[in-house]
Amino acid sequence: MIDPDDGPELANNVARRLARTRRALGMEQEEFGRGADLSQPRYNQYETGARCLTLAAALVLCERYHLTLDWLYRGDPSGLPKRLVDALRAERRA
Repeated sequence: MIDPDDGPELANNVARRLARTRRALGMEQEEFGRGADLSQPRYNQYETGARCLTLAAALVLCERYHLTLDWLYRGDPSGLPKRLVDALRAERRA
């Protein structure tokens, strides 16, 4: 299923998924970004939609947090670990 909350702006859609994922993992921006070798200001730009997430940064986030490009860019959670999908569902209801 593709993210039903998606709008026309890719950067905003990716930003929303980054924030949801980070919260589902119980992390703050600085910790989440640092885990992928991103400074807090740079990660913040991605999470707020001020800058579109680069492919290079997305690949590092995927490797570090077991995410997929399909999740980050298209909103398709089917390739994510079940525990993360469950946490994302719980986060969305909160």
